[in-house]
Amino acid sequence: MTSESGAADVLAIEDAEGRTRLIRATPKHPLAQALFLEGLWPTKPFCSGLGRCGHCLVYVTGDSEPSPDEPTPDEPTTDERATLAPEILEQGGRLACRRQAEGGLRVRLPFTFPENSAESAGAFKTPRIAPNRAVSGSLALAVDLGTTSLHWQLLDDKGVLAQGRELNPQLAAGSEVMSRLGFALAAPDNARMLRDVVSRRLRELTMALPAPVERICVAGNTVMTALLLEWPLKGLAAAPYQKPHAGGFWTRLPFQETSPELSNHDAPGNAEGSPESGRTYIPPQPAPFIGGDLSAGLTALHFTASTPPAYPFLLADLGTNGEFILALGPEQYLAASVPMGPALEGIGMSCGATALPGVWVDVAVTPFGLRPRPLEDPDGGNSDTEKKSGAQEKPDRQRISGTGYLSLLAGLLRLGLLDRTGGFAAGDSPLARRVELGLAEQDGERRFLLGPDVYLTGRDVEEVLKVKAAFNLAFSRLLAEGGLSPEALRAVYLAGALGEHADLSALEELGFVPPGYRRRIHPVGNSSLAGAALLVNNPEARDWIERTAPMITTLNIGQEPDFFSHYTQRLVFRHV
Repeated sequence: MTSESGAADVLAIEDAEGRTRLIRATPKHPLAQALFLEGLWPTKPFCSGLGRCGHCLVYVTGDSEPSPDEPTPDEPTTDERATLAPEILEQGGRLACRRQAEGGLRVRLPFTFPENSAESAGAFKTPRIAPNRAVSGSLALAVDLGTTSLHWQLLDDKGVLAQGRELNPQLAAGSEVMSRLGFALAAPDNARMLRDVVSRRLRELTMALPAPVERICVAGNTVMTALLLEWPLKGLAAAPYQKPHAGGFWTRLPFQETSPELSNHDAPGNAEGSPESGRTYIPPQPAPFIGGDLSAGLTALHFTASTPPAYPFLLADLGTNGEFILALGPEQYLAASVPMGPALEGIGMSCGATALPGVWVDVAVTPFGLRPRPLEDPDGGNSDTEKKSGAQEKPDRQRISGTGYLSLLAGLLRLGLLDRTGGFAAGDSPLARRVELGLAEQDGERRFLLGPDVYLTGRDVEEVLKVKAAFNLAFSRLLAEGGLSPEALRAVYLAGALGEHADLSALEELGFVPPGYRRRIHPVGNSSLAGAALLVNNPEARDWIERTAPMITTLNIGQEPDFFSHYTQRLVFRHV
């Protein structure tokens, strides 16, 4: 029952500066999502409610007017005890992903309200982006809209003028496509909100550029594209899956409709305007989970290589979803997608993070033990913009990226400290016994302690095993369907979360690919962004991918009757 003060209908949210806001109680939503809906939550990589990463720490009390010595409202959950330190729990620390947004609670945030929250809507301004040279001709913006990250490049007639990366502002609504879809479909306004936070961010970006942008290309997976363009979502949420649109067209994003100053469509001397002027190109979406990021990546391979790739080859774009295109010939393509979860993005892992400066992206085995390699500050990009967006903030404690986890597990496997099933084992060599000293029992589980605040758990190993099994299955099924042996495949082009910092030997040792395969693997970085940069400016590239996309046949691996048995068979660190 609602009290006279309405406390049962609202939550009192206090930030680190003591400012308080009252928000609607929405008991069907976790507290983290309720805060996100109100614009009070910063963009951070979350674990989709797995209760593992600790990023959604808040301090909760049951009384809207608590006294300093008042006890916390209830006992911590098992996940909270495993993730948060005892002293944090004693202070009322809880995981917002594990708490329902029930009225009457008072919640204290360990940070200040975001600058672009409801109180100061529209006040956030991206710093002016300075190009690295004089602008030549019209401006175009290439965008890779990933589930976790948003990458962009500003282009003119001569090439790249500036670039940057940041976290997708939708992250608090779920860190992989199915949780994002579930959030979007949970309430009538949720999908519109997800669209608006990305559209607003793209508008801020264009407003920070030195001149109006004439063309934009947004390459994203089908879910990110559907959310941005308000396409129907139900066909992507449940089997039998259906893509909402074929893509391959020009459109206008909301801010392009309402902000004519952002385009040159009506500029003097261009009375009629070209078809793409002041518009956004959406690459073809070949299948329900083979989206514009893959078609852009395929375009980049075809047009940017010094010599076209030799058939047959495989393009693998690995993120929260694994998306694969097997090119058998210039007019024959097979594709597949498999859910991988956010582990390769470093999300949901005990000490995981996306590959940001300071995060371990590699862990090598040396005669003196394990030696981590943190990512250095990037040379390129617009660092001011990246810092403002939050993407380049150094982690509050030591973290490991997806590639860092792969190299770490490969090293432990090589030392005999990890067995093929993913269990911790005892090593035989002096080096293995030295490294094994880090294996300890802590908070009810076995952990490899790698530093004062960084460790590896059995649950982390399980998450990587799931990724490996999904990759191994898609790789094997595509080759079998194409009538190829692994030896017949000329190359594997690796894009996505592993495309920049991949340890190729780790992929081989962990069983992602067959033994002796590392020389066939070619990291291609962010092929989606490279393709978007081509498609936004090159009519020949657009024509080619629009002709090619209908030639792609998709395997529905996840709906095959023997999917589960084939998947579980591959839950070992060995190629099957």
